Amino acid sequence: MKVSFINPLHHPHSMNFFHCLDIVGVKYSHMPLSLPTLAALTPSDWTVELVDENVEPVNFETDADIIALTGSVAQRLRVFELADGFRKRRKLVALGGPITFDMLEECKAHADVVFIGEGEYTWPAFLEDFGRGNWKKLYHQQEWIDMKDSPVPLFHLLKPGQYASGCIQVTRGCPYRCDFCDIPVKYGSGPRSKKIDQVLKEIRILSESGYDSAFIVDDNFAGDKSYAKALLKAIAALLPSLPTRMYFYTQATLDVAGDDELLELFRAAAFIRLFIGVETGDQARLSELNKKHHAEIDIKRACEKIRSYGITVWGGIMFGLEGDDPSSFDKLVQFILDANFIPVQVGLLQAVPGTALYRRAVETNRFVAFPSLYGVTALSENDIPKATNLVPQKMKEEELTKNFARVLRAMYSPEVFKAKMVQYLSTNTRSMMKSLPTINGKAVMVLVSLFSYFLFKADPETRRMFFQVLGAMASHRFRHLDESFFHLLAYKHLRAHYYRIAEIIESKA
Repeated sequence: MKVSFINPLHHPHSMNFFHCLDIVGVKYSHMPLSLPTLAALTPSDWTVELVDENVEPVNFETDADIIALTGSVAQRLRVFELADGFRKRRKLVALGGPITFDMLEECKAHADVVFIGEGEYTWPAFLEDFGRGNWKKLYHQQEWIDMKDSPVPLFHLLKPGQYASGCIQVTRGCPYRCDFCDIPVKYGSGPRSKKIDQVLKEIRILSESGYDSAFIVDDNFAGDKSYAKALLKAIAALLPSLPTRMYFYTQATLDVAGDDELLELFRAAAFIRLFIGVETGDQARLSELNKKHHAEIDIKRACEKIRSYGITVWGGIMFGLEGDDPSSFDKLVQFILDANFIPVQVGLLQAVPGTALYRRAVETNRFVAFPSLYGVTALSENDIPKATNLVPQKMKEEELTKNFARVLRAMYSPEVFKAKMVQYLSTNTRSMMKSLPTINGKAVMVLVSLFSYFLFKADPETRRMFFQVLGAMASHRFRHLDESFFHLLAYKHLRAHYYRIAEIIESKA
């Protein structure tokens, strides 16, 4: 028997660096993680293939007995297109991933078998049922799995050299209950962790495969600080023995700034970036969203504290919060500038199914459309009905979208980016890297491509900004050479992405 695991094409979004893949010389930013994990749960007497449509075409004529698809809401049209195409060819289609939680009825209409929730227990159960010829149409994992039962993913099934970064999942769940966030709904509020030895094994496999970086995909890496510290100590001890020098980046909450030991361990373990959902600088708004663990923190000072350890803060910001009015946009922009978030992911507040915000929106008749731009993390298809699925409380929808489009253009203008880079270079005195990055053929090609873009392809204003940033880097003796070039790469992608979002919003308006 044979199963074909397929990861559908993903459209550009804020975190996949779609607009600079040509410079990096890969086909996609991050490897898919769920399907190689499920492949490891498949019995050894099955033939397994894994197809990531982001790096290779899908073969509809495969001889596989089962087509296993995953996907998010942003991928929905392609997910359903693939599912329908295989079913027309009399293939049994199994569908899982976040999309089944958010769009269950639609998924049932396009697939033979639907999985809700984590797959470590339900996938082997389905294969056993399939072998007996009595499989069910719905498998719902209602209780949280023990992460120690999640196997080492079969990374070797992925095409080598096609991804900019490896991926590892260490924990699932988050102890906080922010009203807008579906992570506690989908993965629980009590962080669950893999064995540290297994995490180290996964890191070594990626290093031996030639990866020099890994994204730890946990939604809150330090949700369990004791476990996080133990793991970071183990990673720091592992690093000198790896065949390929590695660094890491992950997601966390702002309260890590209050733990100096944790920050020092992040540094020791070569964690160079943290994505932090800051959302807003308005403490009252944070409390209203039940993000009280941030509401009591001086956000600007906390970010400065994290940066003092040589760690970049990638900020997540939301506009259009409940109670916001037109004046809130400029206030939030000023907060972003004051806090000096260089990479910054911005979006509009969304009501995600299963969250407290969603229930509140439905009860008050403020829920209007789903899916929407879905946090403006994905530029998916042309059928997106609205920029947000919430009716604003203190402004008209036109005011909301018009101001948001204006903000998107302002945040990634060359002048604003230059000012943030100059501030970054002058205030961050401690570099993460103990020495310059290893100079190899790949690094040289990336630098040549990056310079070529800014010198010959960028518009005059962007080209001028590039020279000004280089001058600022030189005046500080290229202390932050590695992260400065990352910021330039991120700028190329994020400017193109958010300008396109602004165009879509303006055209719909």
